[in-house]
Amino acid sequence: MRKPVAHISVDLDPIDTHLAGYGIASAPCDLIYRAGVPRILEVLDRVGLRATLFVVARDAEREASLWQDIVGRGHELASHSVTHPIPFATLPRDVVRRELCESRARLEAVVGRPIVGFRAPGWDVDQTTLGEIARAGYLYDASVLPSPAVLAGAVLRWVLSAGRMRSESLTRTLRFVFSRRLPYRLAGAGNVWEFPVAVSPWLRVPFTHTLWHLVPASVCRRTYRAIRRAGASLCYQFHPVDLLDLEGDRVDPRMARHPGMRAPLARKTALLEGFLREIARDYEVVPYADVVAANRERAASAVVA
Repeated sequence: MRKPVAHISVDLDPIDTHLAGYGIASAPCDLIYRAGVPRILEVLDRVGLRATLFVVARDAEREASLWQDIVGRGHELASHSVTHPIPFATLPRDVVRRELCESRARLEAVVGRPIVGFRAPGWDVDQTTLGEIARAGYLYDASVLPSPAVLAGAVLRWVLSAGRMRSESLTRTLRFVFSRRLPYRLAGAGNVWEFPVAVSPWLRVPFTHTLWHLVPASVCRRTYRAIRRAGASLCYQFHPVDLLDLEGDRVDPRMARHPGMRAPLARKTALLEGFLREIARDYEVVPYADVVAANRERAASAVVA
């Protein structure tokens, strides 16, 4: 029997963008590129997986050699906006268009190949934003979180930021709470595909790597088993900060509030690598772009036939 498909994705959020999500202003930081991303690439090489890396394009030219190395290893590079603004969906339309179009153009210029995917900062999209993603020329989006936990996430961010960060677009985001869990074509957005964040079948518990740092491991394993038993595809996401050591890497101490940040690096590396090996055992792991390309080829063949 053929295995279901899984997608491993990494949101390359610099430290300062994480802090901005907690309402803390800080200078741009390149620590994830120097320490976190190389460790992630090493883990992916050891496990033998290809992933999709969503990139904040403000650093496109400075990190060009890193992006080229990533695609040279067989991974997919996709857009995570230019500046990672939060909230995203409530930005003026011209700002959203600039974040979408400029990020794509700058990344394509440094890697010399099409950038076909987008993920919004904070998974913050609405129907208008999805329409803009299609108009900007992307072939897929991976921003929708189909779970009531989007509300819990907003509350957690508000608590960790001491009330500084509020989700201005929460009401609109909640429209996706009970949307489809499996990949689908976006209505009214041409041929654009949506790849929702993985959630469990009934309770719709979001299954990202952060969950391992928020609840007991037994809960994570039950959630994974429920998704696997359903035979559905899996879209699993994590960040470079998941492989940073708070003290050893001299991470801004204000990041100590981030889930899992205080855990020892060796433990975090073993957790990530061990679970990625489980996913590789249970699923056929491919970048998002591979699935989109395969669907387009099938559609083209059907038209010709």
